[in-house]
This record gives sequence, C-alpha cells and structure tokens, in this order.
Amino acid sequence: MKTVPFSDILASVCQLVGLDRNTLNDKSFSAVRDMVGRRVSVIWDREEWPDTERYLNTWPGNPVQGVTLVSSTVDEMVIRVALDTNFPRIYLIDFPAENFRKGTIGTTSVKFSNPFYILKGDGSRVSVSEKEHTFSYITANSNSGDYITSVDITVPLGTVEYPAYQGFNSPFTSKIIFASNQNLVIQLEDDMLQGLEVFTNDPRKHTRCTFESFLVEDKPPKDDFVTSGTYTQQEYSYLRFLTDSEKFIKYRLISPRLFGQKYSPVNSYYVGSQAFYDPSQGTADYNPTLPGLSIRGNFWNCIQNNLLPAPTAPANTSAFWKMVEIPYRFKDYLINGTSADFIRSEGRSEEANVFDQLAEVSIQQQIDVLLRQQQQVQRMKMVYTY
Repeated sequence: MKTVPFSDILASVCQLVGLDRNTLNDKSFSAVRDMVGRRVSVIWDREEWPDTERYLNTWPGNPVQGVTLVSSTVDEMVIRVALDTNFPRIYLIDFPAENFRKGTIGTTSVKFSNPFYILKGDGSRVSVSEKEHTFSYITANSNSGDYITSVDITVPLGTVEYPAYQGFNSPFTSKIIFASNQNLVIQLEDDMLQGLEVFTNDPRKHTRCTFESFLVEDKPPKDDFVTSGTYTQQEYSYLRFLTDSEKFIKYRLISPRLFGQKYSPVNSYYVGSQAFYDPSQGTADYNPTLPGLSIRGNFWNCIQNNLLPAPTAPANTSAFWKMVEIPYRFKDYLINGTSADFIRSEGRSEEANVFDQLAEVSIQQQIDVLLRQQQQVQRMKMVYTY
C-alpha cells in the first residue's frame, strides 16, 4: 500500500492554519495528531477503498492445534487431536440433551475440513476426511461449564503429517467439526475490523462464485476464556456459517490509531505504546533541519518491549517497531479536513466550511480515480451462465 508520511500532513496543515513548524509545541502537535486520527477513522470505512480491504480464505470449524500418537496396533492407531482452546469452545451442554444427559457424546461423530493426512507404510496417504469418526474426549472446566480440549480418534497405522500450528486461519490448519454440536465459526484476527462479503470462490479469480450468508457475532455466548482466574479474551469478531465448505472473505482492516508523542531515547517503550520519529532524519523534531536527507516522520507502534538502558529508535528494519500506515489516497482529505477542524476549534466557522468542502472534493477525486481512471468496477458474480 502506498502511504503518506505523517510529517507531510503535519507540514501542510501548519501552513494552512497558520502554525509555525519551527516553534510548534507539543500541545499543538497533539491537537493536529488527534484531529488527523479522527479524520482517518471517518474516511476509513466511508467507501470500499482497496487500501483498507483484504481477502482471506479459510474454513469454518474448530482449529486443530496439534496431533499426537496415543497408541497403536498392527493396522490401526489412536491419535489425539488437540483443539485451540482460545477459539470459541465446544461445550458439552450444547450437545443434544439425549447425548449430554446420558453421557453418550462419544457415540456422535466428528469430521475434518482442510484435512491432514496419514502416510501409510506402503507410501500411500489417507485423508482423515474420508469418513466421519466416533471419538472419545478430554475436557476442561471454565465458568461456563465443561468444554472439549481434545478428542481421540482411530485411523489407519502410519505417520501423521501435521505441520506446526500457525494460527486458526493458516492455510495449513485443519478444522474439526462435531456433527451434533457444529461450531461453524470463522474468527477474524486482530487487524480485521469487519467481514464485508463472503464468496464460494475467490472473486478476484473467478466470475462463477456466489455469495455466502453469514451471521456476525462479536462475542460468542458462554466463551469467557477464563483460565485459573486470568481473563484472556481478546477483541475478536466472528462470522458464523451454515455450511462447512471453504470460504473466501473480503474484510476491512482496522483503522490506525494515532496517540504517540515524540520518541525519546531516555524512555522505555512497551508493547502497545507509540512514538513519533523520523528515521531518515534521525530525529523526532517536528521540523527537521537536514536538507540533504529525506523527511519521513511517522508514528511507530512498539511491537516488542524496547527498554532502557539502550532502547532502539524506530526504523523499518527494527524488530521493536512497526510503522503506522496512512494510505496516500487519503492525503488531501486529511489535510483539508484537519485544517477545517483546527480552524473551527478557533471559532472561524466560515473558513472551516471552505476546507470541509475541499475535503469532500478530495474524496470525490479519489472515487473518480478508482472508477473512471483505473476502471475498478467489481466484476459480476455469476451462479449459472445458461
């Protein structure tokens, strides 16, 4: 994604509203920063900007975190399939009453999507999705009751081919589905704000794809994720489906937050903190003074504790920092919109209205770039061609 340095926005706003960058103090900088942040959140989901949207393909169901061998005979073996317990859980009470009350949950079955394979001694591979499996299970307890942490199933004798767990939406992660207690949920990751559309095929590659209906659940019922008194629930959203086939999801990224102050080498920085810094100039000054170097002042999120006595300054190659990305497409809107907000805060409403109009014009210009100049018109989704 093409990005605009925050220093470019800051410089233009200062020129338009009458602030002197040479004497700009922290208070005025913070005011501009907060106003830009507000405008970013306004423009972020106003239109279907390609800068803010991404695609994900994955399968609904509970992620398989790992597979281990339990026991084996001459031609069969029992393997233990561990579930990711930080995913919406499979509670025993949610099974049909005749199974839960009679203790016959193990007589029901499980199946797998995006399956893993068993490498047999003769060199052939058997998919665990070739049939449904009866199972035994191991449980843990939370405030909401007992839930399944792993299941044991019987498969042909061989070597289990299951890679190291890479997360619930990894293309290598298999999903387990309980026939009598289906949990056909896809969990959107931390940087995913909203699921917008879901398709049966990748709409970027096929016209023969249909829309899939889904239900948004911001917090699935009974999933408190409490372990030993520690609250571990994170801010996830969930999409619930009626089928277990592969889904292609168009989603929107989360709008960036701007809240950092000047980077200081005498401060410790912890994960989640933010700082303003210009690696090209090697300074956090609001008006860099080295004319022979590039000017690219940006906000940086701390992604790894960066502590005294020798904290590392932000840089693109740093393991401690990640740059806050502002789409270049929004540059003129943010400059004009922030100028309008700043001027209005000083009681100059008529001048502010002019900048609001310029901000709206800049949006329409970018829409024109997408639709007319780049001809970014969504291709038709076709179910049948005859």
